[in-house]
Amino acid sequence: MSFADPLNVKFLTILFLLAAAPLAHARPFDLHRDTFSFSNDTVLKYGVDEAGQLHIAKRDKPVEFGHRCFVLARGVMQFNKFARFAPHEPKLTRDEYRTRMLRLFRIPVWGNPEREKIMFPGFADLHDFSVAYEGLLKENLGNWVPSYLRVGNWRMMMGHLRAGQAAADAWLEDSVMRGELRAMFLTRFPHMNHVVIVFTMHRQPNGRMRFEVYDPNYPGEPSWIEYVPEERSFEFQKRWYFAGGRVNVLRVFISPFH
Repeated sequence: MSFADPLNVKFLTILFLLAAAPLAHARPFDLHRDTFSFSNDTVLKYGVDEAGQLHIAKRDKPVEFGHRCFVLARGVMQFNKFARFAPHEPKLTRDEYRTRMLRLFRIPVWGNPEREKIMFPGFADLHDFSVAYEGLLKENLGNWVPSYLRVGNWRMMMGHLRAGQAAADAWLEDSVMRGELRAMFLTRFPHMNHVVIVFTMHRQPNGRMRFEVYDPNYPGEPSWIEYVPEERSFEFQKRWYFAGGRVNVLRVFISPFH
């Protein structure tokens, strides 16, 4: 009996389909479904005028949930890697959801994604869950202070070699091709320091690579950073807190030192 035998061919086909079955149920990251319904707010008031100049002023009223772009980016990645939603299962109590949140938020983002997922029953996705439990999430996602004391933050004040930015682009492209989410620290010290999550990419007609990102300051709305190969640099689109233009891109949440 050879591999060309019809019975063997059928058997091998079944094995292939069984092995591929889990992948058929996996879905790509969805900017609306897989992110929080609420935003991070800046402590100061930002605005970009018609001339493209950034202006910063004191707010009339303090923000309720600010300084937390790192916190929200980390939470989105933890839910994506280590949690699953079961919409047809019975809902839990508020305290039970809180217990599961705290278990989830203790897992480092760079942890093993093959570990058993923490289930959040009664909801279809993170967006729906965060609509129902916005207050609970804000209370338990974490304080903003540790994000200002992170070991890797010192890098924003150093010079950034163009070769390093080219390497970051290659790493991002490879990660997106493999379906991995990546958090990137965008810095233009001292004027702008922010974290976004890259989830897909598109080659532009001019040869630049545009990475679509989740921006914690713009819930549910796509944003982008773009790699400019001829300059070996990145550009970030105009935002209400940034006039647009060149930024330095740094990798974060890949180890305790980043």
